[in-house]
Amino acid sequence: MLKRFIPTLFIFLLFIGCSAKAQVADNTISIDMSKSVQLPADLIIFNINLNAEGSTPKEAFSLHKKREQLLASLLKDLHIDAKDIKFQPIQISKRYRNDDKNLYSQTSQQVSVTFSDFGIYEQIQLTLIENGFDSFNGNFSSTKLDEGKDNALELAIEAAKSKAQFIAQKSGIQLGAIKNINYSEFQVSQGYRMMEAKLSSDSELMDFPQTVTVSGNIHISFNIEN
Repeated sequence: MLKRFIPTLFIFLLFIGCSAKAQVADNTISIDMSKSVQLPADLIIFNINLNAEGSTPKEAFSLHKKREQLLASLLKDLHIDAKDIKFQPIQISKRYRNDDKNLYSQTSQQVSVTFSDFGIYEQIQLTLIENGFDSFNGNFSSTKLDEGKDNALELAIEAAKSKAQFIAQKSGIQLGAIKNINYSEFQVSQGYRMMEAKLSSDSELMDFPQTVTVSGNIHISFNIEN
């Protein structure tokens, strides 16, 4: 049996989204319920595709290592903690530009960096562009994802139980014990939170607080008592 989850998060939570589905069959009532909550975005996950090209694998690898060293130096200068840097091994492949005769080598390496100082976001991008990096993107995240998922799941469970009790009452049947439970939880998308802000002439979009949406889905089957 699932344990009861943490009651209410002591952080900003805006409850959104709800979908439900009910089915009565084989002496059971089955409820599918989904609930979502929004969390304040206080992290940026910056994904970089570190790559380089060369006429030979050695040339491509050499350029790749130079860019890797530059990136490592940049992250150290910005005081990014090692635990917030994740990366995959370097891959090297042969490619053709326009015909089978124009062969070149290309490297690829995925790097993910997580940080809470939104002020360095622009600096990282400009530095990368100035040094030949051409593939990267950023996404908002939250330090409260786990609590948010538990909260959304708890809301879904309570809503599913309430819906099953309502169906049983209106159908003139007696709701029995829970037969089985299945659940899932995930980050849905990034959202926008509208709020008042005092804007100056040099205001930027980063001045507006953002949110991250997480969802909890539950499938509960209840026995019907005879």
